Amino acid sequence: GQILFRGLFLGRSTSPIIGVPQFRARERERERERERERERESIPIQLNCRFHRSRATMIRFILLQNRQGKTRLAKYYVPLEDSEKHKVEYEVHRLIVNRDPKFTNFVEFRTHKVIYRRYAGLFFSMCVDITDNELAYLECIHLFVEIL
Repeated sequence: GQILFRGLFLGRSTSPIIGVPQFRARERERERERERERERESIPIQLNCRFHRSRATMIRFILLQNRQGKTRLAKYYVPLEDSEKHKVEYEVHRLIVNRDPKFTNFVEFRTHKVIYRRYAGLFFSMCVDITDNELAYLECIHLFVEIL
């Protein structure tokens, strides 16, 4: 068809001219596709998706402690009182600081498992369920360190 702009002939178009309703419909469809793509990108990675799907907590807490035992960061995903938190921090530090570096980075703690890694004088520790995959959490700690 011919392209007209306020009565002026601008030449011939090889593509068919679409009206405003078709243009808006295409734009809505493109926006829906962009929204679906954003949703696919924002789906969180679930570690150990086949274990304990019905359980609410896989990670019980995350601790960052220096070699002297001072806690630099603590995030608890289960409710604990302050005195219990300090006791847990002390016990975890005592448990991991004396281990030989040749040993694995997994240690049983009460009825759970602590996965830890030392980076430049800081211990990154996670307490997780006993059945969870240790290597996945070690990778999670490594990603956390990269982000920091």
